[in-house]
Amino acid sequence: MTARFLLHIGANKTGTSSIQRMLVDNTAALARAGWTYPDVHLMHCAHHALAYALAGHPTRGLPDGWRGAWAQATADPSQRVVISSELFFRNVPPRAAATLFPPGQTRIVLYLRDHLSYMASWYAQAVQERNLTASFDDYIRLFPQAFDTFLKSWEAVYGAEAITLRPFRRDAFADGDIRADFLAQMGGIDGITMPKADSNLTISGNLLFFKRLLNHVMSYEEAHSHPIPDEFGAYAELRDTFRGRFETGPDTATLVSQVFARDRADLMARGLDLGPVPPHVTGHPCPNYDTLQSDVALIAQVAEDTNKTFLPYARRLPVWP
Repeated sequence: MTARFLLHIGANKTGTSSIQRMLVDNTAALARAGWTYPDVHLMHCAHHALAYALAGHPTRGLPDGWRGAWAQATADPSQRVVISSELFFRNVPPRAAATLFPPGQTRIVLYLRDHLSYMASWYAQAVQERNLTASFDDYIRLFPQAFDTFLKSWEAVYGAEAITLRPFRRDAFADGDIRADFLAQMGGIDGITMPKADSNLTISGNLLFFKRLLNHVMSYEEAHSHPIPDEFGAYAELRDTFRGRFETGPDTATLVSQVFARDRADLMARGLDLGPVPPHVTGHPCPNYDTLQSDVALIAQVAEDTNKTFLPYARRLPVWP
């Protein structure tokens, strides 16, 4: 299908930031190949503001007149347009997206990762950004994030033939790089310079466990107060055990297999193989009782030395040093 618009809708947790940084840094090479990555209302190299506007977000949308500015930025019919935001897949009603990116003129690219790692990334983010206190297994039961429901809504508007599904697996990518795979979906582009891959650090180990403890004594509003989530993201640089994957075992793998059995079967029927659910994920124990006391002492020391915003809430904890 030859389409004027290539709409990269995510999903989140699939290297989207690295793709978006590559597109922003290579506008000249894209232009030579007949592509444009519009810089109108970019947020963090992505078209998040556009997605918020199409979703009708009450505070993160765009000012009046944004559609005119967008039409002007994409007016050249000789240019193909690539748009990228992981907010599209789950947040934007496909019929709203179709008002800018018409069916028949749009091809959609969507990367999906295995359910266990996808849910683990969502869980760490939810604990960091909200006042979630549930264990990971309880989170899986409470918020099962099946892909099929969202896929059906996009297929109802654009048709399954307009949607390219790709597995987020290194063995499925040229040179193990999702950016190279995405360029292949664009037909291949010469002269691309690969920037250093963006990395959104995921909190893990005892830092993740401490934030979960802190969430017990924080209100919803307090947990959402800026910059508390950012403060915990900064802590991820302090120790290797404060970032990356957290450990999960066979019981969690069995739970994921059961909860997402139908979703996995539906994806397989579409020709998308996400691979088996790993029986064990090697990572940082959450919690790691052997180092919990020293890890909390480090968190406390840095918080007190730098007067972190979350200090008043941490002092509510009876175990705060």
